[in-house]
Amino acid sequence: MTRAALPLAVPALALALLLAGCASGPPPESALPPLPGTFANQPGDAVPGEPAATFWRGFQDPQLDALVERALQANFDVRLAVARLREARALARLADANRLPQIDATAGVSRIRDFNGPDNQLVSGQTFYGVGLDVRWEIDLFGRLSGERRAALATVQAGEADAQALRLSVSAEVARNYFELRGLQERLRVSQAALETQQAVLRLVQARQDVGRGTGLDTERARALVQTTAAGVPALETALVRTRLRLAVLCGLAPTALDAELQAQRPLPGLEAVALGGIGSPESLLRRRPDVRAAELDVAAAAARVGVAQAALFPRVTLGGTLGHNASRIGDLGDGSTYVYNLGASLLWTLLDFGRLRAQVAAADARSEQALRAYEATVLGALEETEGALAGYSRSQQQAQLLFDAARAAEAASTIARARFEAGSSDFLAVLDAEREQLAARDRLAQSQAGAATALVAVFKALAGGWGPGDVSAASSAAMPVPATAAR
Repeated sequence: MTRAALPLAVPALALALLLAGCASGPPPESALPPLPGTFANQPGDAVPGEPAATFWRGFQDPQLDALVERALQANFDVRLAVARLREARALARLADANRLPQIDATAGVSRIRDFNGPDNQLVSGQTFYGVGLDVRWEIDLFGRLSGERRAALATVQAGEADAQALRLSVSAEVARNYFELRGLQERLRVSQAALETQQAVLRLVQARQDVGRGTGLDTERARALVQTTAAGVPALETALVRTRLRLAVLCGLAPTALDAELQAQRPLPGLEAVALGGIGSPESLLRRRPDVRAAELDVAAAAARVGVAQAALFPRVTLGGTLGHNASRIGDLGDGSTYVYNLGASLLWTLLDFGRLRAQVAAADARSEQALRAYEATVLGALEETEGALAGYSRSQQQAQLLFDAARAAEAASTIARARFEAGSSDFLAVLDAEREQLAARDRLAQSQAGAATALVAVFKALAGGWGPGDVSAASSAAMPVPATAAR
């Protein structure tokens, strides 16, 4: 900048500083309702305190523990989230570095020839050599660079929270599918055991018919029951295959890689030994949930980008200069007589753009409000999910107990009906009805037990126990640390 330009630049800068305080409009207001002190569907066995971390270990199932740990290490969605987090951290370092001077080393050679001789004839040329350092530094007068840095840091922290939310979701999904697998295995075992019993009854009825003590109607009814029960087995086997495939993919493996490992039937873990423990309060839930934290940080990043867009309305001031040597011979470059320097400042201010910059500010304001509304929706969704999970947990426990009692009663009724038929005091229709009801009751019980386990998993997932801020995989944190100077 020349000396003559300074009187014009100073009033322009003063005017820009005056307008900077008037550029920001009022931020959007939150429409969230006040939080209750406790959960409306809080179960009776909940205790004060926060939920425990690594909830799946409470089921004391080594195979479940191994599957979850494998999924957290190898799941491709988790690895994708970690890669996105590394990108965000790199961009945060870039935004941090943009606030510092940039120094470039330069070296060059040029040949100059002129036509200034008599009659515009070509005269001999001259070669020049140069080495030096170019320095550029934008002064952050109106907060554009610091706003970019705040937005980048908030994006990094939101990426960390997204990775936490995904790890929590994957662990819950593995646990849910694992319990569904065990429930399907139990239902298949019940169906196969009932099928064996019904086939034995069919043989008995056939034998009675052969000696003239039974009827063809009883035989065909017994055969129909056998075929109906057998028809349900392929559907259960298909569901088992699909669940095994899903577990393998969640663990980052080929779909059939876990078939041999999960083929053996094992019972569901006893839920009596798994205590729900603390559930905290709605307020602590929102502090703990990684998806809520990610949405909150998205709001912060969007707000910072509004400031960046507003800063574009004002001038950019850049300091720069060159330090080096210029000489006509390479050997003279180190001499003091060849030393040159150039220092100055430049100002760039868009005076007429037909509303482009203000349109960008308006768009940034709209994106900021979108982020706030997404945050509000995430908060309400987290509360809804938690209340629903707590309600489902309590009712599933009650349902499982009632169905257990129903299955015991159905088994007793089947035993009585068979004994009465063999004694000749009742017809075979009562036996068939009792057998059908016993199979249905045992199948419902198996489904309810698996449902109670998955309901407990849903509660742990909704409560997000142990997944507080900063809990990111050690590998990703060590590989790409956030710059210390990027702190808010």
